Amino acid sequence: MAAAPLARAPLPRAPPRPAPAVRLAQRGHLRAAAASGGGAAGSVLRTCKNCKQQYDPSANHPSACRYHTAHFGGETKRKFESVYAGGTMDTPDSGKVFQYWHCCGSEDPFDVGCTASPHCSYDD
Repeated sequence: MAAAPLARAPLPRAPPRPAPAVRLAQRGHLRAAAASGGGAAGSVLRTCKNCKQQYDPSANHPSACRYHTAHFGGETKRKFESVYAGGTMDTPDSGKVFQYWHCCGSEDPFDVGCTASPHCSYDD
């Protein structure tokens, strides 16, 4: 014989809360508060134009930023070897595209960077 399903008591509902009274600031006031560092921490984070990371200017140091000075792209193996390793026109797999950072030759697209410097913000 099949067991009868158990009856469940309804859950008690919480009393409705009134909506908070929110007063929106005008655009100029919001920008002024953000620029003056009105945050809880008291420091203004800036965005580095080299590595695109946010940083605290007070904690910036000479090797804080790591980035590549050139783009990550590809060339055929024939062209790469002829420029960098003295390859010839009869290089095996010469039509294969070889991708690398053009500044340092690293083949890892997620390489942290070959150049170290202090962060440099868009405001500088």
